[in-house]
Parts: sequence; structure tokens; C-alpha cells
Amino acid sequence: MYKIAVCDDEEPVISQVQKLILEWNPETEVSCFSSGEELLQDYRPYHAVFLDIDMKGMNGIETGKALRKIDWEVKIVYLTAYRDYAAGAFSVHAFQYLLKPVNQKSMITTLEEIFRHLKAPRDSVVLDFRTVDGVACLPAEEIYYFEYSNRRVHIVTRAEEYFMVSRIGDVYERMKGHGFSMPHKSFVVNMQHVKNVKGSQIFLDNGIEIPLSQKKQKLWKQALMDYLSKKLEGGRNL
Repeated sequence: MYKIAVCDDEEPVISQVQKLILEWNPETEVSCFSSGEELLQDYRPYHAVFLDIDMKGMNGIETGKALRKIDWEVKIVYLTAYRDYAAGAFSVHAFQYLLKPVNQKSMITTLEEIFRHLKAPRDSVVLDFRTVDGVACLPAEEIYYFEYSNRRVHIVTRAEEYFMVSRIGDVYERMKGHGFSMPHKSFVVNMQHVKNVKGSQIFLDNGIEIPLSQKKQKLWKQALMDYLSKKLEGGRNL
């Protein structure tokens, strides 16, 4: 059973968030608190905590920092009426932040992200990406590729697509240790999902075709062979 806490000093917000959570999964155990002090006093392990930032007494940032001292694993989702609070949320390693009033779509997306992350195998590498819609925690194996276009990076995964502001070179530097390669100046590809290579085209197992730069063909194909050899040898983190 999923266990979620909701902490806000406004009763209508608590009721709305609780309603959205139960609509997503009626069997979820939802505990409600009206202050950070109350949450900390009665705290027990939760999968996630939906936490208001602008509360009377101990605010959400202070409460989040206190939570991190007793539970590093819990996913903290901040509730706020102001976008300016996003930076403060990141300072306590918030999983996500939602603008009030919270709508059903953003709630469902956030809950599914949380529990997809929690269900990932223990030896699976899960990485955080600051997308234009907030933080996305993605298992590396579920990412097909990254594409740079119009000054943004498009992330394509098995379940969702995301956009973030970054340089594709920085993405490659971060991902190359997780079985990703850069066959083209605009693409970083997960070699785990490469199905076939024909000429200047890479075919992924989801049907997508990725261009292979002529200048990179020889080195990239050798990198693919090295990757496959390590995989056959039972190499980890591939």
C-alpha cells in the first residue's frame, strides 16, 4: 500500500490534494497535517510527502530540511502558489513542485513519476533531470535518446517525453558512463536500445531512426562493438 502525507495550513488545499491522490489510487493511505511541526512530531515513514512551502510557523523549506535529517528516501513534493519558490525547493532535494491550485494532470504525472522511481530495481541507475516542467527521475535504461533542437534537449523515454535547457555536450558527458554514445552532434543515444545500423542510420528498438554522422561512423561503430562485447561478458551498468 502506498503511504503519502499531505501537509498544508489551508484545509481546502489538503482536501483537494487528498481527493486527487485517492482518485489516482483509492487504496492509498493518506495522512493529513496542518503544520510542519505536527508532521514532524507524528512522522512515520512515507513514500511521499506533499508539503506546502508558505505555512505559518515552520515553513515548508524548514520542514523539508528537518525531514531530510530523519528520512533521506522520502519524495518531497512542494505545493506553492509562487514559481519563485522553486529554487528553495531544490535546496532540500525536492522531487517536484506543483503550483496551486493543483490540477489532476500534474498530480497524476507526479505520482506516476514517484512510484516508477520507487519500483526501479535496486541496481538500476536512476538520474535526476531538471526539465521545463520540474524534476524528472528517470532510470537510465528507460531513456532511448536525447536530441538537441531549438536550444533545448528533448528526452525520449519508454513512457514519457521531456524537455530541458542544456547543452547536448553536457548531456553526453553525464551519460557516457551509463552506456550512452554520441553518434551525431545533436543526439545522445542509449546503446542498449540500438537494434540495427545501416549506413548512416541507427535503428532503435522502438522504431525510431537516429542519424549517424559520417565523420563519427568508424569510431561509433567500434564503440557499439565494445559495448556489445562487454554486455556479452556480463558487464554491469550497461
